[in-house]
Amino acid sequence: MTGPADVLRFALRQGPLRGLLHDPIVVDERVATTACLPPRSARADRGRPLPPGVHDLLAAAPYPDGRVAAPVSAPLSAALSVLAAAFGPLRREPSNPANDHRVTASVRSKFPVHVFTVPPEGPAGYLDPYRHAVVDLEPGPAGGPAPRPAPGDLNVVLAGRHTDLPTPYGVLRCALADLEVGINLRSLLAAAELFGLRASVRLSGPDVAEAARLVAATGPGSWSAPVVVTLHGVGGLPPAGPLEPVGGGTLDDELDALLDAETGHPSLLETAAALAPRLTGPAGPSDAGRALPEPSLPEPPPPTAGSDSAPDWARVWWNRSAGRVPRPLSGFSARPVTRGEECLRDLLAWAAAPAPAALDEVAARVRITAVPQRLAGLPTGRYELVGGALELREADPELPRRMESLFGYPLTPANDCGVRHATALWVFSADLRSLVEDLGPAAWGLLQVWCGWVSHGLTLGAAAHGLFARPARSFDEHRVADLLHLPEAESPVFLTACGATRYAEPMLDLRPY
Repeated sequence: MTGPADVLRFALRQGPLRGLLHDPIVVDERVATTACLPPRSARADRGRPLPPGVHDLLAAAPYPDGRVAAPVSAPLSAALSVLAAAFGPLRREPSNPANDHRVTASVRSKFPVHVFTVPPEGPAGYLDPYRHAVVDLEPGPAGGPAPRPAPGDLNVVLAGRHTDLPTPYGVLRCALADLEVGINLRSLLAAAELFGLRASVRLSGPDVAEAARLVAATGPGSWSAPVVVTLHGVGGLPPAGPLEPVGGGTLDDELDALLDAETGHPSLLETAAALAPRLTGPAGPSDAGRALPEPSLPEPPPPTAGSDSAPDWARVWWNRSAGRVPRPLSGFSARPVTRGEECLRDLLAWAAAPAPAALDEVAARVRITAVPQRLAGLPTGRYELVGGALELREADPELPRRMESLFGYPLTPANDCGVRHATALWVFSADLRSLVEDLGPAAWGLLQVWCGWVSHGLTLGAAAHGLFARPARSFDEHRVADLLHLPEAESPVFLTACGATRYAEPMLDLRPY
């Protein structure tokens, strides 16, 4: 895959031409994937446990302007606290077939994005959220870890493993992994800002190529192009110690065999070729953007425990949801609710917070169309996000219902669909041909990362107001484009639906932090 035309064909097969060139995706959940399986070299028995008490620190910081205060007990490693907050497990929902849940949304809760750490010296590490530890990586065939940060800093590498997603997704696993890298990138940088850490980001160039070699050396698998985040001034990590051993059973052996077999799958060979421009291109800007919206108050207000109108950051983290339904249904339910101007301002602020500078040119080429309903007194209809505000293009009270008819998983006896009751629909669209031809082959993957970045912001803004936010790529692109009166050259590439769930049940708290 050497030029823009090749990448464009690859991109169109995952979007506007998907329904024409491929059979509908049917996933048998009984078929195992490699989801949640640590790479082969990340199952050692030494590492650094993540610190306790992180949840309490988040609970003491009021949303939106509160920040985590220095712990009053024994000193914690700020970097490890950030990793616990950004990626730790949250809860299990008894009736949900897709478990467990974290603050980051993921396809069928497969969590294909894996997190690696590279200190200035010593072994690289792997974040194992179920052992609640950063595990020392065993040396791989490619040699020592890279890229090394400056003394006092820590590099965090995010990479999506395609085989964690079900095989029937085919080449779509490429876009989905990049989207989730963007979601996880924003989760990491939001946690870093809450803990007062400065960060920088590299999405292409030599450091990313070195990170790709590090990830590949951990064992078999097909990986997305990594993102390298440097957390500055963390002051080093605590010394490594013994951990409980993990793995070695029959299931691990079966999943390792699946990793070996899947690596040669034709769709993943295509995917590997599509990733090359991110690894071989020049290094872009390293600015980290702003993961949290600008503070709105000169001083954070006092926390109000148990108040929906003034939640703390731990409550926002906990509220994060992509929607729910009772077993045996799939999909997501929603009910009509009314939200005011504060909710709209929050959602817009999260959407407008600037992404890392390497994504600026891509972001400038994406149109965001919003369809609000019972939100801040706005007439239901089609709006465009311009300069941080919504501009009405067409009032249409039937638009959410008509959007639901084009969603990939419609309302059926076996599937619930809450699009018609959504509080707000956010549709991202772009001229894919112009994007790839003007910005180069790497632009397709960077577009997915940017969509994930904005979607996770909308997710957290919605969670602060008791709403779910469901990221989705499953819709009829051609009919959605027609319904939203998009320019002929533009294609919808992503959608996020925000609303209030109709279904609720007690949930099991999994937070080990």
